[in-house]
Amino acid sequence: MYKLLIVEDEPLIRTGLKHYFNWQDLHVSHIVEADNGKNGITMALQERPHLIITDIRMPEMDGLEMIEQLRAQLPDTVFVILTGFYEFAYAQQAIRLGGVHAFLLKPLEYEESLATIQSCINEVISQQKQRETHTELVQESKLFKGSEWVQLLLEESDLAVTDEGRLRHLYEFHSDNYRYHPFVITWLPMKSASPPAKNRIKQLSATLIGHAISSLYQADTPRQIITYLYKAKIYGIAILDTSFSSVSQGLTLQESERFIKKVGDGIQTSFFMAIGASTDKLPDLGHLLKQADKALWQRYYQSERHLFLLASGETAHPGKPSAIRLSDQDKTQLYAGLENANEQEIKQLLQRFVKDNLEHLPHTAPQRWMAFLQELIGVCIHFANKNSLPVESVYSDKLLSLAFVDDFPTLDALFDWLGDWMVQLGTIYRDGSLSDQQQDVLIFEHIASFIKQNIAEDVTLQMVADRFFYNPSYLSRLFKRKLDKNYMRFVTEIRIAYAQELLKKPDYLITDVCTMCGYKSYKHFVKTFGIITQMTPTEYRKKWGWS
Repeated sequence: MYKLLIVEDEPLIRTGLKHYFNWQDLHVSHIVEADNGKNGITMALQERPHLIITDIRMPEMDGLEMIEQLRAQLPDTVFVILTGFYEFAYAQQAIRLGGVHAFLLKPLEYEESLATIQSCINEVISQQKQRETHTELVQESKLFKGSEWVQLLLEESDLAVTDEGRLRHLYEFHSDNYRYHPFVITWLPMKSASPPAKNRIKQLSATLIGHAISSLYQADTPRQIITYLYKAKIYGIAILDTSFSSVSQGLTLQESERFIKKVGDGIQTSFFMAIGASTDKLPDLGHLLKQADKALWQRYYQSERHLFLLASGETAHPGKPSAIRLSDQDKTQLYAGLENANEQEIKQLLQRFVKDNLEHLPHTAPQRWMAFLQELIGVCIHFANKNSLPVESVYSDKLLSLAFVDDFPTLDALFDWLGDWMVQLGTIYRDGSLSDQQQDVLIFEHIASFIKQNIAEDVTLQMVADRFFYNPSYLSRLFKRKLDKNYMRFVTEIRIAYAQELLKKPDYLITDVCTMCGYKSYKHFVKTFGIITQMTPTEYRKKWGWS
């Protein structure tokens, strides 16, 4: 059984949460309370709860500061925040802390809130099982792993600095004269290409880093390359034995650009690499790694570039003031486009934003550009909230956290995606008069059309959620609740229906049909076809007079 701490300054809300769920059924046997963040810290350290639900705005100390102070001391505690639309920026900040598992949106909706709490309890159970099954020796060896060390650097944890000696022992460093060089690599599949396997990406990233070091320094190979994969990025640290002299950066950029493009073309993937400034001071490395990460955004105004090199003392963007902003006239125009679901008006407005961004981005600090995107999205969220549009149809997690900025090769592609979201938002508002059943039909028709357009590819639930701006877990439940089938069954039926149409045509071999419908295994295709149609593809073809 587990322990819950509720941190909320409103007594009625605390009491309501205590009685809102059947906590015993959720394996929560003990609930404690605190009325602000300061008292929450005291109570949390005393009770060491498995789960903490906290409001954001509170007297004495807010929920975000409390979480930040507790994360290091309660690493296994799962944090959940209570938030509303008007606390959009605060919710975004909480997600970026990295220690927040989920959020509950006020006012609470029972089924969705219950699913969130169940997910958190599952996370608690998972963490507990991990602790029980790993011995102290395994835990200590994990601490030594280079990928986890790079993760600590990104989190700016003091452990990354204090573990330098053990890191050197792990990789058998025998010299005090060496330097750290940070790298960040991201990759985006080219149009119609399937995402490459992560193991393949890690191998190629090490190759790219090794080649860059060979070009950048008068050395054959670095002493050690340590990488950490997080979402669609590889964070890498190259460790060199000595302070090699740099070669011409111009030659480095030209040669490495060609190599990066060649490697990417080989797997139909666009690679982008940022090389941060090197240092022999370990405490500076986390900051330099983050600077390199931000430098990847330079691809938005240098569209032909795949490699971005930061010299010592250089930042990802110059520090000049920027005029990038969202005017009152822009907001009015955007509102009008949303109200009318006017795709042309919305897309034209965003194209102007692209032009403005391209003009100012070279002189814009990353946080200012992110603030502009947040303000743009915030206007749309306000529109949705004002018109009582359903939350799950308004935004995906990527929109709320601004994580989508890493998903595009060009600024045009980024704003085109935002435009699609805004058009959908306006369409939902415009179609609000339709019945729930009519709206459901439209949703599934759009999804089916998208799958058919990409029938030969592996169209995952995440891809569909991203395309139509849904939360993946909500979309999964929508299939079950409205169609009484899961997403995979939905896709399978579409693939097999398409296969049936193709089999009516004698021009295609059955093996061709298998590939055209997105199946990599012929055996799996035949088996699946039989489950759906109760006959083999050959038997089905004979029905139409073809042998």
